[in-house]
Amino acid sequence: MKQYFFRNALMIMGLAGFAAVQAQSIAEGIALTESERFEKAATTFRSLLSASPTDGEAWFYLGENYFENEHEDSAAYCYNKGVEVNPRQPLNHAGQGKVLWVQGQHDQAIAKFEEAVRIATDKANKFTKKLQAQAQREVAEGYFSGNNKDLAKAMTAVDAAIALDPTDPEALILKGDILWEQNPTDASQPISFYKRASDLRTTSAKPVSRRGLVYRRAQNYDAAIAEYDKAIGIEPGFAPAYRGRAEAYFGKRDFQKARADYDEYLKLNSGSQSAMVRYAQFLFLVQEYKQSLDLIAKLEQAGVVNNTLLRIKGYDQVELKDSTNAMATLDAYFAKQPQEKVVPSDLQYYGRAVALLGNDSLAGEKIMAAAAMPNADPDLYMEAGSYFQKAKRFDRAVAAYQAKTNSNKVAVNDWYYLGSAAQKADEYAVADMAWAKYIEKQPSIHQGYLGRARANVGLDPEKKTWQAKPFFEEALRRMKPEEIAGKAARDAEEAMFYLAFHHFYGSKDLPTAKCWFEKVKALNTGTERTKQSSDMLLSKELKDVTVGTCEL
Repeated sequence: MKQYFFRNALMIMGLAGFAAVQAQSIAEGIALTESERFEKAATTFRSLLSASPTDGEAWFYLGENYFENEHEDSAAYCYNKGVEVNPRQPLNHAGQGKVLWVQGQHDQAIAKFEEAVRIATDKANKFTKKLQAQAQREVAEGYFSGNNKDLAKAMTAVDAAIALDPTDPEALILKGDILWEQNPTDASQPISFYKRASDLRTTSAKPVSRRGLVYRRAQNYDAAIAEYDKAIGIEPGFAPAYRGRAEAYFGKRDFQKARADYDEYLKLNSGSQSAMVRYAQFLFLVQEYKQSLDLIAKLEQAGVVNNTLLRIKGYDQVELKDSTNAMATLDAYFAKQPQEKVVPSDLQYYGRAVALLGNDSLAGEKIMAAAAMPNADPDLYMEAGSYFQKAKRFDRAVAAYQAKTNSNKVAVNDWYYLGSAAQKADEYAVADMAWAKYIEKQPSIHQGYLGRARANVGLDPEKKTWQAKPFFEEALRRMKPEEIAGKAARDAEEAMFYLAFHHFYGSKDLPTAKCWFEKVKALNTGTERTKQSSDMLLSKELKDVTVGTCEL
């Protein structure tokens, strides 16, 4: 009897020991994934699975490692195996949903998310609140993934996770990420959640690095560097902090420190292909296009097949004005890249490649399509408009600039470009509206009033109302004497010329008309208006007229 008890005790102790080793291995693998050491993390999880191939949790975290490294096919295989060996493990169902979501199969993804939550919360399964919370967090991550995020659903799921487990730092970090995505102009709320996560996990660099990311995206590079310094102080081996700090130094144009940090990132990820891919991207970012291309060539020669490399290769070739190869590379990239993974910069660079071949109109259309994508920078509309202007497609330029002024990122000069393009497109009402908006923002300079004057000339082609008159007068009032005599001479001439003919034909005030014609002649800009004004002064109607006054 004692011998039987002793044998069972040893077996129980062995199982407990294995469980402890398993938990430690999973924790190590998760830490490696978070530090972007994806190959080492994969080795850790595969070693664990070789000893326990039916471990659904290990399959899930191996899938997570691939998912974080943007290898969705490998991630899907792992999640599917996890469901196969343990269908009651809810996390792999959520993982399946995440892959489906980024692939654009949203209905199927939602069904998997709902299944994950149903399994996790089924009372018969007796899962802890911590696991239920993790399932909700994974669902939130799914909705927050890919190019077509559903921020409302992501927020609902992460709030459910936090309600179940308020002490989960990962859920707090994710909530901060979602808040930042919802409103990139307000960093205070995201940072408050990252701070709460830091307080809960004081030995983790991850939430501190997130604060650095927020500051870096807001172009507050000094604050970003300070946060990355803190993160590295907490975890000297946390590679993403070095990468983030490198990009912050790049923002400050301190290329030497940026390179030093990226060298450290590569040391921490020695032998990692994914790290080298990121370095090729960094070289592109710091405008070392030739070096980026050379590194990509070496990786390709080593047999690395990676569509991100193909993307960056095409971008590099565009920047180097290698039009023929750029088009071939980007065509190959688009042939391989799933539509749901195309990002705005892909279409932007394709448009630039098209422009290198001389087709500015098509370039504008491609960049317009890029600007219309979810999460695209509205400034892309301005780039599209510039190509349309080059192609003299002023109607399309108007459409591009209007889209920019309807975005959440409107600048003063957007109205300037819209007014100018609409004038060239003979869309005078749009031009008048645009210049009116410009004047609201820049009331003290003459260009807006001159723009409105020109638009109203277009709205009154037969000079029935002479409605441009007050705008030409206001434009002249805003010009300084030195401007009239210098860089604004032709603008002043245009206004004076119009006012001269208004008084000649409109009000028939010949003395005032003669005064304005003499002002045009005195400017002597050498244009056709100068000649016409001289001719008018010699005409029988004005030759013997006493000059009046034409002060404003």
